[in-house]
Amino acid sequence: MPGTPKPRLLIRLRRRMLRWLGTLALVVLVLRLTGCMERFFYYPESGPTPPPREFRGAESVWFTSKDGAKLHGWFIPAQTTPSDSQAKAATILHVHGNAGNITSHIGFTEFLPDAGFNLFIFDFRGYGQSEGSARRRAPLIDDTEAALDALLARPEVDPHRIGMFAQSLGGSIGLNVMADRPEIRAAVIESAFASWREEAACAVGGDPPGFLARALAWVCVSDSDRPDWAIAKIDRPILLLHGDCDGTIPCSQSRKLAQSSGGHATLIEFPGGDHNTLHETHPQSVQMIIDFFRKNLIDPAD
Repeated sequence: MPGTPKPRLLIRLRRRMLRWLGTLALVVLVLRLTGCMERFFYYPESGPTPPPREFRGAESVWFTSKDGAKLHGWFIPAQTTPSDSQAKAATILHVHGNAGNITSHIGFTEFLPDAGFNLFIFDFRGYGQSEGSARRRAPLIDDTEAALDALLARPEVDPHRIGMFAQSLGGSIGLNVMADRPEIRAAVIESAFASWREEAACAVGGDPPGFLARALAWVCVSDSDRPDWAIAKIDRPILLLHGDCDGTIPCSQSRKLAQSSGGHATLIEFPGGDHNTLHETHPQSVQMIIDFFRKNLIDPAD
């Protein structure tokens, strides 16, 4: 019949489209179930990370995560005597960001030992000298819990005077740990994101992300262990710092964290500030961090 070829062509095209859509759905499902999409959050650099010689008494620390992975970090004792009458200095746990290792992140907190704080910075699995591979967020949360336990086991650490500095990815990991661990009395969270899925959408589609970017993130990225859910459970002081020109994680993410905190978090935005250079372009942020920890760790009984 004269009209027969056209319907057959449409049927073939429809079947081909369905096969492509089915294949695409299968690929996305495999990527999500295997965690391949989440690996884009992690950019580890492995290799030797000897303790920095410029700090008196700095030492390597080895400890074990929940699944047995052997992790590495540095414990750097306070380089000055605490200003109060306490026998032990307050200690800051540094949870670093997504790229490099502790050698490239110590710059975010190198001023704390000279300000009278002990500092412990460690590498997640797959970073620096730590064993394993960074593929999913849950093991990195376990690694951070293990780092806190390693701190608590040290005799020179006052368990009632522990704070946390966490930047970028580390901030979003650290908030999940702080929500479950009251030993962390106060935290500075710098340039972190509120939602894994939202950050993935922003990375693809800008801020705010469009419909297609949100749809892709919804399909490909799990949103478990959301930092905004974690901060809502915390009733201790939190200082949020973010540059309003951050090209990696938009400042809107810290605004969402502040909104979710129930008033326990204070957000300070720095005009023109970017992601990794906030302390250089806005040196007042360094004194803000020192003052915040002194105020909130000087007398943990309050």
